[in-house]
Amino acid sequence: MKNLIARTFMAVMFAVVALAGTSPAQSIQVIKVNIPFEFSFGDHSFPAGEYSLVQPRQHFLELRDSKEHFIAQVLTGGVYSRTPATSTKLTFYSSNGRHVLAEVWERQESSGERLLQTKRALDTAKRHSTEGRDATQGGQP
Repeated sequence: MKNLIARTFMAVMFAVVALAGTSPAQSIQVIKVNIPFEFSFGDHSFPAGEYSLVQPRQHFLELRDSKEHFIAQVLTGGVYSRTPATSTKLTFYSSNGRHVLAEVWERQESSGERLLQTKRALDTAKRHSTEGRDATQGGQP
């Protein structure tokens, strides 16, 4: 009985190692943008300027400054469209001069990433009833 369990365990481990070796490496997605206004990313506010958005893995987004230094991170969820985006763009929710990064779309993709808003950001959005949407475009290096 012990031999059967040991052989089964070894077979499963071999299959896991073999499958891990054959999975394609996911490339890191990087989008460089110039955001012309102060904006919020997660719980933090940032001044207008040049930034990079990096997606090191699915449903996770990092914000980096113009020197590629890590400055913030958020979790994301998938968002989909029937037609692919014509350009790489960021979508912001805007209210009373405050801009919150909401979605990231890459050129020629019909799926994007929606930033999961924190409790603080949701509370702020509830206090402001008039919301709009702004977009800015970016590119990939």
